[in-house]
Amino acid sequence: MLASTASAAEFITTNLYVVGEDAVVADEQWVVAGIATTEGTFKNDLFLISGNPLNLSGRFEGNVWSAASMEANFSGESLRNVRLTGKSVVINGTVDGNVMALAETIIVGTNAVIRGNVRLIGTSVIQEGAIEGNVNLSSARIVTLGGSIGGDVRVVAPDILFSQDARIGGDINYMANKEIIPDEGVVGGTLHRMESKAEPLFSAGRLTSKAMWFLAAMLAGIPFITLFPMTTAMASHLVKNSPWKCLFIGFLASGALPVFGIMCISSIVGVPLGVLILASWGVLVYVSRIIMGLAIGTLILRKTGTSIGRVLLAMAIGLGLIYLSSLVPAIGVPVQIMVLWLGMGSLIIALLEKRKLILQVPQNLKKLEELRDENYNPEEKQP
Repeated sequence: MLASTASAAEFITTNLYVVGEDAVVADEQWVVAGIATTEGTFKNDLFLISGNPLNLSGRFEGNVWSAASMEANFSGESLRNVRLTGKSVVINGTVDGNVMALAETIIVGTNAVIRGNVRLIGTSVIQEGAIEGNVNLSSARIVTLGGSIGGDVRVVAPDILFSQDARIGGDINYMANKEIIPDEGVVGGTLHRMESKAEPLFSAGRLTSKAMWFLAAMLAGIPFITLFPMTTAMASHLVKNSPWKCLFIGFLASGALPVFGIMCISSIVGVPLGVLILASWGVLVYVSRIIMGLAIGTLILRKTGTSIGRVLLAMAIGLGLIYLSSLVPAIGVPVQIMVLWLGMGSLIIALLEKRKLILQVPQNLKKLEELRDENYNPEEKQP
């Protein structure tokens, strides 16, 4: 187990993370583990990633952020907020704050008591417990409501089912394939079916969103180009001179890296390596836009010059075109795929080429020293 403590926060990487029933953890915890089980008391926030089924019981006085590659189970008591993700999420504990969950299957069990608001996103969502606040549910397949909900409910799913024990204190706003008619007394407020309305391609909201993403990419691109000018220049040059090679490498890396990372996390000893691979993949995905923005802008301006102003102008033009293309799905989807593959491929090749150059430096210096020694004749300097 590796751990370091700074500012009342503890960072842990371990194969097995177990907090016993009588244990009290005072510091904020950042944990990456192969197997994780908590039964003690946590006085501060908990950030936990587990490669195998995750079991969270005990008492949590801070916020809980947890992710599992398999099943995430929460059966403890939380005084604040809980956020969970995994292949499946099961909640059977008590939460005084809000709950957010993202998974293929989400179950709010009969023993669950949630006093705040709830946001659930999954393929299949089942609610059987007690929720005192408002509920927002999104499902790709089916939502089943079988518990009590004190506030309003918003549901978006192809199918929505009500069990005989379902009780909704507020209004229900829903979007489904067919109209739902719950039994009398199930819904205390009003029942309203929402209509799906496609937002205009160039609406103010979409343009504002793209402008914010563009600004974020520019703010990330400026320090990246400043800190890694050689890598950026090499990658941009490779996009223009070896596009097919970059496209092929990017295609392989974009699919292989996340699969390999998940495989590593699924094993106990490979958790640190898996987290590193997935983090590197995420960085490559984002930075690929910056590289392609610079390459596209350079092609448009023809000659960018060596000034930082010209380089940033080229990047701004390229990124602007990339984000504008995403406004039109028919054009944006293939463009985004090409940007990802070309940018990621060029970055990987540039990093490998840069490594070769760095390894060649000692050899070249050695050759220069040998030439200097061969040409050096001390007798020539004597009067």
